[in-house]
Amino acid sequence: MEEDMTEKDMTSTPTNWIEGDLTVEITVNAHNKIADAKAMGLMYRGLENIFIGQRPFDAMRMSQRADAACSTANGTAGALAIERMMGFKPPRNGQLIRDIVLGASIAANHLTHFYFTLGPGLASPEYKKFKMHHEMQKRFDPSKSALLKDVLRKARMPLHRAIAIFGGRSYHPMHAVPGGVCSIPKYSDLAAASTSVAGAKEFLEENLLGGVKMEEWARIRTADELLELLKDKAFADSDIGLFIRYSQEIGLHKLGEGTHNNFLSFGFGENKHNNGIDSSPDSWLFKPGYVENGQYHDLDIQHITEDTSHSYYETERDWRSPQHGMTKPIPRKEGAYSWVKSPRYFGRACEVGPLARQIVNADLLCMDLVKTFGVNTFTRTLARFREITLIVPKLKEWIAEIELEKPFYKPFPEVSNGSGYGLVESPRGALGHWINIKEGKCTTYQMISPIDWNASPIDSNGAHGALEQALIGCRIKDKDSLIEASLVVKGFDSCIACSIRPAAPGDEE
Repeated sequence: MEEDMTEKDMTSTPTNWIEGDLTVEITVNAHNKIADAKAMGLMYRGLENIFIGQRPFDAMRMSQRADAACSTANGTAGALAIERMMGFKPPRNGQLIRDIVLGASIAANHLTHFYFTLGPGLASPEYKKFKMHHEMQKRFDPSKSALLKDVLRKARMPLHRAIAIFGGRSYHPMHAVPGGVCSIPKYSDLAAASTSVAGAKEFLEENLLGGVKMEEWARIRTADELLELLKDKAFADSDIGLFIRYSQEIGLHKLGEGTHNNFLSFGFGENKHNNGIDSSPDSWLFKPGYVENGQYHDLDIQHITEDTSHSYYETERDWRSPQHGMTKPIPRKEGAYSWVKSPRYFGRACEVGPLARQIVNADLLCMDLVKTFGVNTFTRTLARFREITLIVPKLKEWIAEIELEKPFYKPFPEVSNGSGYGLVESPRGALGHWINIKEGKCTTYQMISPIDWNASPIDSNGAHGALEQALIGCRIKDKDSLIEASLVVKGFDSCIACSIRPAAPGDEE
């Protein structure tokens, strides 16, 4: 029997995040089910237009100010876009430092998301009836937890220290430049960075994994093997063990379903045999590509386009490639509800982020978790844990691989004319820069961030972005308590702040 969709309420509870620029408006029907959702980017900064007329290097550096949390990824993507104009490949040492800094940034961000964003949400009083809620509050309620300070001091800060050693600072590291990196470390720098990473690794193995070594956890291949670990008391009482048990108790695996199973990744972590600017998928730690309904396809950037039909920009008849993209704001455009554009791959809305990365990468554990539990907030979070255990040990390997007697930078010529693009994986997913230069100045500079992919508005074909898809169909406890919707939104770790705003039928705000 079809649900009654005639009675609708617009309701919400605040979900405050990093800033305050994204609102998710939901429509709840009479059966307490989300019937519609709109992810609304509320701020226009116009960075892409600010970059027009700037020198490419200046635009690259300014692009890092788009978002502090993804400043490393933006700087790296900008350098890659300029290098691609000349078909340039930086020295291996330069590539290693880029990957070390970006990898440490990804791991640190995943910790921040779990311990300081999702964790406190899971400890909400809304779940106080569940038997493990008290322990969740003890660990993740900022007003009660001693653990959170230790995470900052013993895991997050050491990873940021490693970033600063190679990048000069964290956030907004300055290492990546066209030609390689501008930081030339000494032996003492390598030792300090390795020690910092080792300290974070030791702390996380003890607390996050309950004494299980990251290398052992990375060898887990199936959901059954992971659940079998819960029989070990130390692992069951670890932070990830508690998360798994508590998530099953509250039904976290039932939240955030409904996406179209299209996953996109631009690739991260170039291996030694990565032999060029367009290297094979197998030469990456996390390979680039696109997965649709379980079928892998090599990445082809010619299939990336943007739609603006429901965005506050001029609507064009045909979807544009970002290489030829334009940013023409129309603040009061009829039918629009977001300053975020709608990027599409092969004309399809895609999910990006840790789970998408690992599905594209054909990671056996993440693939089996999705097979067992589906694509949802629970498996998106487990994918972040998976990446921590894969990236942190790799950081030590990459530091050890650096050869101080070899170059970190090759002289890069001044570029007067050309076009290029740079694709990277930021902590939250696929991020790209597209640049055109004439007479040494930018004529266009377009960026597509993970939030554009995940929180894009509905396109002209009627397809919602991944976040909207994940919310639609979600059942909530009642219209006055939207903790379920909040956790779905938090599960995407949106890089701009998010709140589900209050509204009611007839609200004109």
